[in-house]
Parts: sequence; C-alpha cells; structure tokens
Amino acid sequence: MARTFSIHSDLIASFLGTAFLNAERIAIVSPWVSDITVQFPETDQLSERQLQLSEAVRFFDVDVWFVVDPAQDDHNRLRPAALLPRVSDVAYIKEVENLHAKAIVTDQVLYQGSANVTYRGLNINIELCDIRENECGSISGFLEDRLQIDL
Repeated sequence: MARTFSIHSDLIASFLGTAFLNAERIAIVSPWVSDITVQFPETDQLSERQLQLSEAVRFFDVDVWFVVDPAQDDHNRLRPAALLPRVSDVAYIKEVENLHAKAIVTDQVLYQGSANVTYRGLNINIELCDIRENECGSISGFLEDRLQIDL
C-alpha cells in the first residue's frame, strides 16, 4: 500500500518546486492552469526560491506535460497572461475532453486532489490535497491506469 499524507493546497507550489529539482518528467493534470508561483527549497541551483511556472519549465531540464481540458481555452490560452502560449515551445500539451482530474505526477510521487493548478486553487479555495507514492512507477502508467489517458 502506498504511503499518503495530506497537505494544505498552498503547499502544492512547494511540492512542484521539489519535483522540478528532482524529477526527470512531470505531468501537470488540471482543467485550468495558470502561471503560478513555484516555491523551491534552499538549493544552490537557484539564486531565488520562487519562479513563475513558465520560468521553471524553461529553466530546468525536465520534460513537462500539461494535460488540460480544451474547453477551458478562455483561461488556458486566450487571456493575456495565459500560461500555455508561454510554454508551448518547450512543454508538451495534451488536451483531454471533459477533464476534471487534478494531479501533479512524477515517476516516484504524485499530488492528487481537488485543487486546479491556478492561483485560486493553490491560495484561496479550500481544497483536498494528498501526496502519495506513485505505485504505478511511471507517469504514463499512472495516467493510463487511473485516468485512461495516453501521453
């Protein structure tokens, strides 16, 4: 059985920062995504402990997948500050109709819960958020097994 623990949604930005420092691949599954502030632990890899998600995607040598709902393009692509146009040349974007799942997945660990990867989801809304081992052993295994999504 996988080990699981709950966190407050404002700690998802720290989980994501740790993932950028330690993972080779990250999948961000969220109907809505925003250029959130990612929090990093103290490290000699960065002079700052915060980067915008778009900056982190460009800075780190990590394959990043965004799995989003195409019906949310008003938020994800068309707003002036939208994230996906800022990263579409360096990240993979997979569109899944009727997506409602929220997860940040690495080969080793994952966040799953109710929070979208947006400012409101991480800082304002009351959300249910769990961090757990990725029992599937890979991002693609988790997405295929739990969400029937092929990358």
